[in-house]
Amino acid sequence: MPLKFIYFIAFTFTLILPTQAQKIKVACVGNSVTYGAGIKDRAVNSYPAQLQKLLGNNYQVANFGYSGATMLKNGHKPYWTKNEFKQSQDFAPNIVIIHLGLNDQGNNNWPKHKDEFIADYLEMIAVYKNLPSKPKVFICKMTPTFSGHHWFEEGMRENFKDIQNKIETIAKTANVQLINLHEPLYRFPEYFPDNLHPTESGATVIAQKVYGAITGDFGGLKLPKFYGENMVFQRNEPIIISGTANANDEVLVNLNGEKSKVKVSANGEWQATLPAMKAGGPFPFKVESKLSENINFSKVYIGEVWLASGQSNMDWKVNQSRHAKTILKDSLNPNVFVFSMDPKVLNGRVFTKEELALCNTNDYFKYSGWSNTKDDILENFSAVAYAYAYNLQKELNVPIGIICNAIGGSPAQSWISRERMEQTHETISMLNDSWQNPLIDSWNSKQKTKNFDHNKNLNARHPYDPTFLFDSGILPLTNFNFKGVIWYQGESNAERVDLHERLFKMLINDWRIHFKKPELPFYYVQLSSINRPNWGAFRDSQRKLLAIEKTGMAVSSDIGHETDVHPTQKWIVGKRLAKVALAKTYNKNIAYSGPLLDFVNVINDKLEIHFKHGEGLKTVDGTAVKDIEIAGADKIFVKANTDIKGNTLIVWSENIKNPRFVRYGYASFTNGNLINKNNLPASTFSNILD
Repeated sequence: MPLKFIYFIAFTFTLILPTQAQKIKVACVGNSVTYGAGIKDRAVNSYPAQLQKLLGNNYQVANFGYSGATMLKNGHKPYWTKNEFKQSQDFAPNIVIIHLGLNDQGNNNWPKHKDEFIADYLEMIAVYKNLPSKPKVFICKMTPTFSGHHWFEEGMRENFKDIQNKIETIAKTANVQLINLHEPLYRFPEYFPDNLHPTESGATVIAQKVYGAITGDFGGLKLPKFYGENMVFQRNEPIIISGTANANDEVLVNLNGEKSKVKVSANGEWQATLPAMKAGGPFPFKVESKLSENINFSKVYIGEVWLASGQSNMDWKVNQSRHAKTILKDSLNPNVFVFSMDPKVLNGRVFTKEELALCNTNDYFKYSGWSNTKDDILENFSAVAYAYAYNLQKELNVPIGIICNAIGGSPAQSWISRERMEQTHETISMLNDSWQNPLIDSWNSKQKTKNFDHNKNLNARHPYDPTFLFDSGILPLTNFNFKGVIWYQGESNAERVDLHERLFKMLINDWRIHFKKPELPFYYVQLSSINRPNWGAFRDSQRKLLAIEKTGMAVSSDIGHETDVHPTQKWIVGKRLAKVALAKTYNKNIAYSGPLLDFVNVINDKLEIHFKHGEGLKTVDGTAVKDIEIAGADKIFVKANTDIKGNTLIVWSENIKNPRFVRYGYASFTNGNLINKNNLPASTFSNILD
């Protein structure tokens, strides 16, 4: 431990230690969570007991928790009337930790008495502050109440949020320090088997949070795990550097001659903002602390930064793709910097005890570090993401940084936050049952059943469970500035096309909120071709999702494989995504899309189909358009005849006298051959609205 940090701790002790002969008394005031209800051997494993171990012999920690207690005086079981309340005052504490409110959220308390909550809480704070021992009072944002609670959708969800907001107001009004017990516990539902009470592991998190608040010890100066040599910061936008350090430390950030000094908050967090900078590098990057070791990087860059995510087709490695040897020999670019977040456990067998332990928010991903040379990091990096970054760099001529955290087999719901998933009954159902829920694709359910050996009582989450990959792979990145996102996923949601549409919109909106960029570009890959049910309808659904603002789509159906879900021509996919970004984000005057359905006219017994991006309409092999069908009002489709006139496609059938509907590329494994003058393939399409 650095000497200056030892001095800091010693200084903290002398501020609050009454005399050298006395111990610092800590009173833990609260409900069943403080008491340790449901925790085996709570006398040694409850959060106050664990806090005692962390603080050591200079402190005396006492547990004054009472199960079911409310803050409200008019609640069903007010803490004010319990012996524990009087005992906590007689204890003559030097520090008081109050964690109350969870039992106030019930409809038997909150609707009638919510307007009394702030006054009651302020009065309790005053009672403790006015004790002869004059304690320092901390209050806590409540630990989570999860969606599986039987009253969650009956008002508890809204009541809980209302109470949390009022607690923040109370902390400011009373000028007391607020300890956020909601985070990170909200990302660990496995620690709450009854959706309300934490296990011993949950109590450990609470104890650590309270320990940090009392001592100011947050482990010294730290940066996020994805910071490092050869990293890239986003150009032409303010550069935000964030991290943690010990409370009341001062941190000085120095990048490319620009400096920013900030004071660390009482909860150990800090954030420094540097002005927008032009592309360039390498630059030295230093983060200096008064109280712990400094952090220095000799080479970082400023350029364009993107996030690549999704499932296995995005995760597919450079060394697995077609022409891998040529790519690794001739297409290396020293101005492309890649960073992988890879799973520590993902396989098709029963997870071992050690592997199950890795299935949590903190431990699931391993971080590769940044690389711009031919090495294991690059060879095992996403082929699509590398092709994308390479083609961007070639056009923009600035450093390109790209982080990939794609996970094979992952469904969309695993990438969406709990905050968002808790808003609809449908997604709450998915949160509460991820085993054989009919809303979840059967392959994902079978994989979880296999990995968990049919054991529904395991105190663990599966990587495919809703919110898991958001918690472990997206939330840690949200303070980093990305220019945009590229996404290749859908295979694990193809059984429920309509549901995927809702989840996809939810995901994009959710990420834009968390990244604080409401117009964050989001460019995705339309699924390829394979003989699996629903893939034609799914591709058409993805086309319709282009209605979402600031999105773009790369078609891949022309390079699919009849039986292999992992077509190997990833360079083509990455290049097509790059065209989308260059045109839509960087305003380059280039073709970026194949023909997209615009509108259909009915001309007697024929349909006249008009396209966006349809200039130079033709077929790739010069033959008639393939995999195209029409139907009348009955929606019974038959094979259609076709004729291309300029940029318009004419379709008809002798068997359909009053055609109304057309669909193209709807076979799951399609041989559709329609392209435009830039040889970009047409998307699967139909003009059926329902």
